[in-house]
Amino acid sequence: MPKYRVCIGFVASYGVLVAVQAALVAAPGRPRRLGGSRLLGLAIPAVALVGGVVIAQLAGGADFLTALAAVATPLLAAGAGWARRWPLPWLPALCVPPLYELAWLRADTLGANAARTALIAGACLAITGLVAGVAPPSWLTAGLVLLVVLDAILVWGDRQVEPTMTALQAAVPPAPAGRPLPELQQIDFGSATMGWLDFAAPALLGLLVRRRLTAAVTTGVAAALWGLLLFVTSPIAATPPVLAGLVAGRRLPELRCRRDVVEDHVEQPA
Repeated sequence: MPKYRVCIGFVASYGVLVAVQAALVAAPGRPRRLGGSRLLGLAIPAVALVGGVVIAQLAGGADFLTALAAVATPLLAAGAGWARRWPLPWLPALCVPPLYELAWLRADTLGANAARTALIAGACLAITGLVAGVAPPSWLTAGLVLLVVLDAILVWGDRQVEPTMTALQAAVPPAPAGRPLPELQQIDFGSATMGWLDFAAPALLGLLVRRRLTAAVTTGVAAALWGLLLFVTSPIAATPPVLAGLVAGRRLPELRCRRDVVEDHVEQPA
């Protein structure tokens, strides 16, 4: 089945996805404490990446992931407020039905692109909120760095990501009512494409840094500059910019604290 893609410029399409990545970093959240496994913090991000790539390349794997995403994405997005302990946890649940309807019934429009992007972003907020509740932040930080490293290896090392993207783009969701369900297995906006983990990584980053806004701006700028690589090679790993946000969001407060300690030490003799 041929895929229709809304024809807007690639720079504009990529810019929108970068803006969403930055917004995911800035999204507030206070994870619920569901456990405390260090191993899970280190393993979950990497297993999600490798597992997704492996399943998508198995016979029928891409179709399975596509069907799963079409059903699970709105359910996860509806729970984003609960997973992140927002003041109005029911608000995302109210937004999901009209977004899903738009993505389903107006599939060949820019509005449907935006609705699908919003649903996947909401699902990533929910998933990372749950993940952050079962592992210490320090180990999740290590897991995030490991995810970025593996992403770069799979994209540029053994070239496993490109065939995965191709398989997912060719997959068609189930059609229980005669019309295929929304394609939510990856993020397609205009002429730019990203994977779920390209949204999940910044969503997780926002729960690991002290200065969320600084990390969000830094991630957005880094991602925009990182995108220049697309003029040289395609596809590219889209998770590395979160490392810039991680550095900006975690180290600045530490430097400030050290400066305050030095000032107190200097003023004390007086």
